[in-house]
This record gives sequence, structure tokens and C-alpha cells, in this order.
Amino acid sequence: MFTIPSSRSTKTLFVINKDFYISKDGEFRGNIQALTPTDTSRNKRGFSVVEYTLDAPVYDALGDTFPTMATFESEPRESRNRFGNMTNTDHILKLISLGDGQQPASTTDKPSNAVKG
Repeated sequence: MFTIPSSRSTKTLFVINKDFYISKDGEFRGNIQALTPTDTSRNKRGFSVVEYTLDAPVYDALGDTFPTMATFESEPRESRNRFGNMTNTDHILKLISLGDGQQPASTTDKPSNAVKG
């Protein structure tokens, strides 16, 4: 018998933007964009923008003050991007803390303001 380790991880990101859209079938699809240092092995300097998907409660708990430093819990998840292609990327599950010392609003059992229409 063996144990398969969990692939969940904690990430601290410099979040610069959040966005969402509602798919044709009414599903909420949210994402955040964050800055990360570029890989200098390819003669690039500076920063790159990375994107992570997230659920509506995390989207709401993040607030509207950007840019901000935030710590999240994430796990790899298979999802469909806006072009219909399947991707396997880190998906944000929970907002742990905001960098300015604020405690985030609860990310569970909270109705989403983002999906009101």
C-alpha cells in the first residue's frame, strides 16, 4: 500500500488584475493575473504576467484594490479555457491572506456578487 501525496500548494502572488465572464451555459469563470520574474535563461529581463483560474467566492473575497500581494491555496485542475481547449493549470481554491495585513472575507458559504446579472 502506498500514499499519493496531495498536490495542493500555497502561493504568494503580486496580483495586478482580476476578471470573470459567464459562459454560454451560465458557468462562472474567473481568473487573476499576477506578475512574476521572467526566466533570465532566455535573455529576457523584467517580469511576465501569469494567470490563474479561481471560483466566485475567492473572486469576491479578493476585493477591488489592486495591485495587491495575496497568499492563496491552489491545486492543479483540468479546466476549459475561453477557446474551448482543455488546460491543466493551478486553480486558486482559497484566499489565505492579503499582503496589507487585512484578513480576507470568508471564501466559503458566501454568495457571489460577480454572477449577479
